[in-house]
Amino acid sequence: MDELVLELLKKAGKFSEKESILLKKELRYRKLNKDDYLLEKGNTCSSLSFIISGSFYQYSVDLELNKNIIDLNISNDWVINHRSFTTRKPSEYSIQAFEDSSVYELSIDAIHRLIAQSQSFLQMGKILEESTSRIDFFDNQNTPDEKYSFILENKPKLLQVFPQKMIASYLKITPETLSRVRKRIK
Repeated sequence: MDELVLELLKKAGKFSEKESILLKKELRYRKLNKDDYLLEKGNTCSSLSFIISGSFYQYSVDLELNKNIIDLNISNDWVINHRSFTTRKPSEYSIQAFEDSSVYELSIDAIHRLIAQSQSFLQMGKILEESTSRIDFFDNQNTPDEKYSFILENKPKLLQVFPQKMIASYLKITPETLSRVRKRIK
């Protein structure tokens, strides 16, 4: 557990040994089976989750029952529905386990307790910024080549974990366009 908590801390900011002990006390271990929900549409996101193993996808379902992927997460990622978490309103998206997975959850109440004990825990806001900037990148007017290159440079393991159709949905392009992009960028 200690190595995983150190990895979790590195992604969140810089913390003292005392602060890392405080954080460990607040973490809740959770195991999910493939297709289990971390967050169901209509529920309010009340925790940050650090993926120990496995993978998750965040999506909405359109009128034709297609899943529109807004985020993909793998081990050593934080997963959260940013809008629901910060506004305290029901989520428009679901977060579901793509495979058997395990996470450390940190509830919003636990975060408040940690911040009350040390202002260093305000650094955890970086997690929220990271999730928003990644989602915004794919929603912006970037070309399909730029979007795919971003994955190759920043999260190549996504390509090993998730099928082409899900990657294409995440990039907001068709599977056919993804196929052409992959041929060009090889």
